Amino acid sequence: MRTEVRICFDGNDIPGGAQAVLGPARCGPDVATVDDEPVLGRLDVWVTVEGTDPRLPVLLQLLRDHRASWLERRKDYYTDEELDRAQLIIMRNRGENDVFGGPRLGTCYDMEGACATCGAGARQTSALFIDGEDIPRLEGLRATSTYYSDILVDEALAEALAGIGATGLSFRAVYAVMPDKRQLKLRWRQLCAAHTLPPMSPRSTGIERRDACTSCGRSGFFTKMDDPPRLVYRPRDIAQSEDVNLTWEWFEDWNFDGNVSEALFSYPWFLVTPKVMRVFRDAGVTAFDWLPIRVEDDSA
Repeated sequence: MRTEVRICFDGNDIPGGAQAVLGPARCGPDVATVDDEPVLGRLDVWVTVEGTDPRLPVLLQLLRDHRASWLERRKDYYTDEELDRAQLIIMRNRGENDVFGGPRLGTCYDMEGACATCGAGARQTSALFIDGEDIPRLEGLRATSTYYSDILVDEALAEALAGIGATGLSFRAVYAVMPDKRQLKLRWRQLCAAHTLPPMSPRSTGIERRDACTSCGRSGFFTKMDDPPRLVYRPRDIAQSEDVNLTWEWFEDWNFDGNVSEALFSYPWFLVTPKVMRVFRDAGVTAFDWLPIRVEDDSA
């Protein structure tokens, strides 16, 4: 595993300009870029380095010395060997070609057993409906997601996934709702999972809780920009896992007043086995980041 760190700061915050910190930190054009012109008085400077790069602590200290603020994003990358050894892998969409879909487009859900406050645990009961104006986004893709991490695959990829005999996997039809309210069936399938894992171990990092649901505790999970998500599960928690699973935790914002058709639900993450991941990667799909979980026994 390697961790990439990306720093962004305003060069106009630095007396003497961006080079007053880039120079002493030895951050040249191999890792640093400076916008050509300010935007609304801000001149963005971007520095991208490995987490182990000795220039990183020097740069951060220089920014502190100049009392400058900065944004910091850290992202993990794993080798093929590390991914192949993993018991489960987070399948996290990159948000590059997402489409709009879900309850506000007419997708139906069974709320029995779901949280009445936030909707976590809602079970989809219909085909997935997406915005017809987003159809051009699907052109040339093999797989993508909705903004709420519903995973869409083309028919050929669905057949390839079904062909490996993956457990816990099913598919639903996908329809586009056109501006005139017509429903157009698409040559796409929604990837679905029935099995939900137990809550992750408290040893998981890179996850924080904001606006957590006080009724069920399942919603209101978010990732941190400066701390990559690294999920930990106990051996007993994944003993009954399938090839395709969902997290107990639901991520991102939610807004639910009991009206499903107007709801903004949080959503669980998909956790899959390496053999499922390989089908996507063999098909040339680049829409997802693949992050292996760690398995640790904390019973001692």
